[in-house]
Order: sequence, then structure tokens, then C-alpha cells
Amino acid sequence: MFKRHVSALMVATGCLLLSACSGTAQSAATGHAPGATRSPVAGKASSSSVALPKPGAAGAIPDTARLRELVLQPGEAAGVPNGESGIREVNPGELTPLPRTPPPTPCKAMWAEFEQRGAQAAIAQTFDSNEPADPRVNSLASYAATGAETAFAQLRAAVAACPSDSANGNKVTVAYEDLDKAGFPEDTIRIRITSIEDNPADNYVVDKIVTRVGVCIVDTSGMGPEPHPRLAEEPVLRQIERLRAGQGL
Repeated sequence: MFKRHVSALMVATGCLLLSACSGTAQSAATGHAPGATRSPVAGKASSSSVALPKPGAAGAIPDTARLRELVLQPGEAAGVPNGESGIREVNPGELTPLPRTPPPTPCKAMWAEFEQRGAQAAIAQTFDSNEPADPRVNSLASYAATGAETAFAQLRAAVAACPSDSANGNKVTVAYEDLDKAGFPEDTIRIRITSIEDNPADNYVVDKIVTRVGVCIVDTSGMGPEPHPRLAEEPVLRQIERLRAGQGL
């Protein structure tokens, strides 16, 4: 069931995981400064010869057209764009507002946050790759005012409070860690969601890195059968580099 949800959502919406497990998000405070980042590795060169985007207007919230310019370009990510899906612009009608009431459970909040709650615009990019650690889905969402900070804080709180869940009778385990490495913004977490099947050989994994860069949140995922390697960090770092450049951070 878990694998069917992942496959269908990659093709149909570019969103991740269980669309049926919707819920409201819980509030959590964050003390991180917008665009806060750790110092990059000394002497680290750009990961690609592809030109970085020029900064947009001060205070501008990227729309879908701008997000297409900010997303990973050919040559910047392992794998090739999926021929059927490529880049999908998420219809504004699909971007439900951030809820005002507490969620019924942290797990429902977690699934809902993966649907880019409260975003002003969002796109999803899919890749084909023969390397398990390469990204399969890369999604960008932009938020007005402090929406990105709020959405990230809600996601982090929900993930921390949901070590396991049974969705539609399918059990999953959830593990996360703060990604405290040079080059990543302070608001960055790695999430590993494993579907627990009756036959352990059928267990399936989604390994994700979610990070906030200014008014944007990027959610990059690799997926495949267990045992599954951790998602490669280089494409995510390049995506962060593009978002910083495009926002003048």
C-alpha cells in the first residue's frame, strides 16, 4: 500500500507519501533567523558550472514561474528529469491554508505538512536514476511573511512526535535528525520513513532532507526497497545554493 501511494503521488502530484493521511498541523515556535546558515566548508567550489539565478526583487515571494528558475537545472542533479512528470506546478487550489486548530495527532500533522500547507506557490520535480542514493523527487514551496518558518517548525515538531504510525492499516516507522553540517541552513532535518511489511524483504523506504531557505522550503527525497542508502547531500546543497542566490541571501 505504501509503495502504491508513493508511486501514484510521484506521477500524479509530485507530492510525497500518503495523501490519504491528511490532517491539520500543530504550531511550534522557532527562534532561527530567516536564512540562517552554517558556514560553508572552506574552499568549497560550486558543485556545477550551471549559472546560478540572479536575485529577484527585494521581498518578492517566488511564484511558480520563478520556482521553475530556482529549481535544479539539467546538470545540477544526479539522474535525469522523468519524461512523464518532469516539473509539475502545484495548482493553488491544492495548497490549503495553515490550519488554526491543533491537529488530532502529530502523525496526521506530519502527513499534512508534506503537502505544502500554507504555501503561496509550489512545484514538484521528479527524476529517473539508476543510483539508489540519488534524488527521485524534489519539491519547492514558497511562503509569504513568516509562513516558511511556521511550516518548518510545525513539520519538525510533528515528525519528532510521530515515531511510528499505522496509516490505512499499513505501519510505518519515522526517524529524524537535525542535519547539522556545513552548507545546510539551520532549519534542516533528515527524515527516514520505512514501510513495515509482513515480509521484511518488502520493506520500503523514503529518505528525505527538508530545509528552509529564506521564504522557501525544499523537500528532496530518495526512495526504494530496504536496505536503502541515505539520500545524497550534494544535489540538496546545490538546490540550497540556487535558492540562496535567487533570494539574495
